[in-house]
Amino acid sequence: MYPKSTSFQTIHTQANQNDRKRLVRHNDMSFSNLILHNNQNSLYQYFEINMPYLILYENVNPTANSSVYMELSESSIIDARMPYMDFTSMGGLRLHSHDFYELTFVLSGELKIRIEDEYMTYHPGECCLCNKNIHHVEVMDQNTEIVLFLLKENYLRDVLSANYYYDQNGDPHAIGSVFQRFFKENKKNSLYDAKVYTDFKLLDASPQDQFFDVINQMVDEISGNQSGKSHMMKALFCRFLEMLESNDIYQVEVHWAKLSNDEQIVYKIANAYQDKMGLFSRAEIEALTGYNSDYVERIMKRSTGKTLSEYGKTFLLKKAADMLTETDKKIGDICETLGYSNRNYFNKLFYNAYGMTPLAYRKHKGHPPLL
Repeated sequence: MYPKSTSFQTIHTQANQNDRKRLVRHNDMSFSNLILHNNQNSLYQYFEINMPYLILYENVNPTANSSVYMELSESSIIDARMPYMDFTSMGGLRLHSHDFYELTFVLSGELKIRIEDEYMTYHPGECCLCNKNIHHVEVMDQNTEIVLFLLKENYLRDVLSANYYYDQNGDPHAIGSVFQRFFKENKKNSLYDAKVYTDFKLLDASPQDQFFDVINQMVDEISGNQSGKSHMMKALFCRFLEMLESNDIYQVEVHWAKLSNDEQIVYKIANAYQDKMGLFSRAEIEALTGYNSDYVERIMKRSTGKTLSEYGKTFLLKKAADMLTETDKKIGDICETLGYSNRNYFNKLFYNAYGMTPLAYRKHKGHPPLL
């Protein structure tokens, strides 16, 4: 079932003639802007997007062995129909995390999501917002229809920064969002984004048509070529979030995910790196976790795809990247703070991780080029 006569349905029959060149359309998943990284050393999958945001539409009917997958960006549309069994094999239905925020809205049916070590169920009109670091997987084993909004942090911050109103004195006031809570929690650790997610459970189902109207406006805008499309999309995202966070419509709850034993160990080690910013001896690792260091090494490899040493280097380089963009420290001082006595070696590690030197990274991010 489509919400009302949703624009997802009309995309299938849109004429290709227009005053302007239409968006590139594909029915081949190889053109997807959603990129899967399958690390064979890790239990988990990792996704990235190469656009500021994507809108995905998924409609499955296991009984009829059919499914629809649509992916909308400002540059292209993927419109793919496939057997349900092929759909479930995409990505392997494994727990995954990603470099973006994921907002999942249920249009029809019932959706189960495994979030870390527990299962949550969502009904039509309800929504789940997952932080970047949350391991989760959608379990679509019955007739279900959902729309997902995948939002990179920089894009989302840009959207929210322009979301304000003017009071009677003409002064602007920012309109808050549950995303601000995510941003705040994520700042506490440079490498380990908070394991938080938000439920939007319906208190009043009557305004659902309002949500469908906004979703349809988004689909019309993103699949068209009208002037101001990018601005309109930002405004519609603001309107959608404001409706979601209405206390009259939803019970909004921010949850800390229930972590598996392995993930609790990774969490402890990440926090220890944050506090100490250095390497650990085997004795320190065992005291911290309560487990043999060889066992901890295996857990880290299984959970992150990295050894303890590799994870520590990743953490330190992420910390360096944050310091380059958020402080006035000179690059030499940052090296010293993080325990790197050889600046050339540090530059090489940083380049391998970020594709540019620390100085170029600082300039790219718009910070004064302090040496």
